[in-house]
Amino acid sequence: ESTTANGFELFQNTPNPFSAETVISFNLPMAADASLRIYDVAGRTLQVIEGTFERGYNQVTVDGNTLNAAGVLYYELSTADYSATKKMILLDK
Repeated sequence: ESTTANGFELFQNTPNPFSAETVISFNLPMAADASLRIYDVAGRTLQVIEGTFERGYNQVTVDGNTLNAAGVLYYELSTADYSATKKMILLDK
């Protein structure tokens, strides 16, 4: 399951649900600066991962222990041209 626009693609995190860690994967149509924001249902930002990513397939590992949350969370990948959001579930420890 993914969200696609002109080669920009955000995949569902795996595993989902997760407790220790999960991997968020995405495709970029060109190398770009991107921001991955993880937030809760109230919109509170829990973590932001920023970087310059290569054209094509990329992945980021998220440590569930650093999020200080549980339940339904959202992750949003943004570049200058594209943005996509997906839902994930962090199990209570």
